[in-house]
Parts: sequence; C-alpha cells; structure tokens
Amino acid sequence: MSMTLAVGGLIVGVVGVVLTIVFARKAERLNSIRKRLDWADLQAAASDLSQKIRADFNPVAVVTPGLSGATFANLLVTDFPGQPPVYVGIRTWKAADHSSGLSSESIRIETKKWIVEIPASVTALIESQGDILIVDDFAMSGDFLEMLRSEMVAAGFSPERIHSCSLAVTKVAIKNHKSPDYYWWIADDDEFYFPWGKAR
Repeated sequence: MSMTLAVGGLIVGVVGVVLTIVFARKAERLNSIRKRLDWADLQAAASDLSQKIRADFNPVAVVTPGLSGATFANLLVTDFPGQPPVYVGIRTWKAADHSSGLSSESIRIETKKWIVEIPASVTALIESQGDILIVDDFAMSGDFLEMLRSEMVAAGFSPERIHSCSLAVTKVAIKNHKSPDYYWWIADDDEFYFPWGKAR
C-alpha cells in the first residue's frame, strides 16, 4: 500500500514539474508576442518597480521627458515616501508640423526622432544631494536616457545620484548597455501599444 502511494506521489510530482515547464514556456511565448500593455499592466509595473527602487533609494524628484512618461511616473510616485515632485519635459516629434516652442529656460536634448526640453528649474535639486529618478514609458535604443543623464551631469548633478526607469525596454537597448537601471517589460521592437497609443 505504501509503495503504491509512493509511486503515485512520484507520478503526480513528475506531472506537476512537466506542466509547470509547459505553462512557463507558453507564458513566455505569449509575452513575447504581446502587442498591447493595458492599465492593469501599468499598475502592476508601477507596483513592482517602485518596490525595487525603494529597496535601493528614495528619489527626491522624478524627471520625465513628456506626457507619456509622466503618465507612468504619476503611477510610480504614489508608492514613494512623500510623493516626490515630477518635472515634466516638453517632447516634440521632429516630423511634426508645429514648432517645438524652444525656450532658453530648459535643458534641450535632441535625438533622431525627438526634441525634448526639461525644465531648467530641475537644477535647483543639485543642492539637495538626493537621488533623482528619470522615468519614461519606453526605452527603444536607450540613447535619450544616456543623453539626459549626460546633460544632468553637465548641469552639476553627481552621476551616482542619477537613476533611470522605464516601463518597457528593447533587447537592443539592453544589448548595447543603454537600458534604464530599472524596467518592467522587454519588447522585441516598437510594434506594440500603450493605453495612450503606439510605442515610439
């Protein structure tokens, strides 16, 4: 009788391991072909990332290049002590017909696709000696994050005080060592959608 139970237990255990592997591979495949992140994903990402970030530091402020990054930053900062201020930049698509509204009172960054202006008032945080978190929705190449970090260092911030985070990142950015310090989802490319529109 005990031998039968032992054999039965062994079979159930082996079947359990096999099913775990099968379903894990299926979930991985589904995640790789995912084409849309919804609000539930964003809330889960904000919760997961804020927990990881808080384990390392508590930011005195968040800097984000535009409205899409600010949307995610807003979800993220609710879990930080004191809800640090969010400095929102103006991001203009280069191919757009309208003017970027350039201002001398900003930190200007130009990439292949974007012109981004970060409020110059962020430099007031240099005296705080606290950690700054750059937040964006998507890091395609990682070039923008690298450029913003360089501009902030040139403005007087210590490199070790600047951290970065994005909701999604590509394998290209990771491979080129330009990924943010914290990220939630790895995308193959920019062929997917956020709740506010296509990734770009």
